[in-house]
Amino acid sequence: MPAFVAPLVGFALGALLAWFSAAAPHRPGALRAAEPRLAPDPRDRPLALVTLFAVLVFAPVCAYFLVFAPDWSFAYLVDTRRIPSAIDLVLLLLDAASVPAGFAAAQRFAASAGGRPTAQRSVRAVAVFAGAPLAIALVAVIALARRLALDGTYRQVEGDFGVHPVAGGPLGYALLWMHTMLAAGFAVTVSALLRRELPGGGHKAESARAPQSRAVPTEPAPVVDPPRPASTRPQRRLGLGKGGRSNRPD
Repeated sequence: MPAFVAPLVGFALGALLAWFSAAAPHRPGALRAAEPRLAPDPRDRPLALVTLFAVLVFAPVCAYFLVFAPDWSFAYLVDTRRIPSAIDLVLLLLDAASVPAGFAAAQRFAASAGGRPTAQRSVRAVAVFAGAPLAIALVAVIALARRLALDGTYRQVEGDFGVHPVAGGPLGYALLWMHTMLAAGFAVTVSALLRRELPGGGHKAESARAPQSRAVPTEPAPVVDPPRPASTRPQRRLGLGKGGRSNRPD
């Protein structure tokens, strides 16, 4: 995307992610294993997910056009060969920081009324922090639409020679691919935020979803009498006295 609208778009995406973060309370997602290392505090885990999206998805998409189509990225308004490379690095860092900045600003605005941010209070935050930057970016893109529709260099556009339309060219396919990856990364991040697990509520949710086992009545075990101790007295045989002698008269 153009370099002059990338921070605005990133800020708006962060505000939208803040709304999704306040919309749902459960998240056993695929990124759950990485959250404790990124944010020991459970309340900071959504911000860690948004930061991952900004660093791994949004910043590389912006860096691609700064590196491979720099003149188009600045809408052929300046000759990028005269721009120091440090400016590109600063712009890239600004693009990466814009997403978590929009997320934090929208969350703080939603929580300004007190209490935990909810989806109802986040609607106004989305309108302010997402709608306004997107509107400014849209106006800027429409104003420079003729320049952004050309594929060439600064000298070619200024001299009106050797330019090609973006549609159907390598730059057009790159735009389509990069924005598809951006949409996929945004969808994965939204899915992770919607399945977020609130701190202290994970075990309660799991126990509520677990089916309760019914107690099955069991029959009482039969009472078994203990064995009687065998008699220690010697058994007497019929017709024999003590010592084994016969008690019959001879």
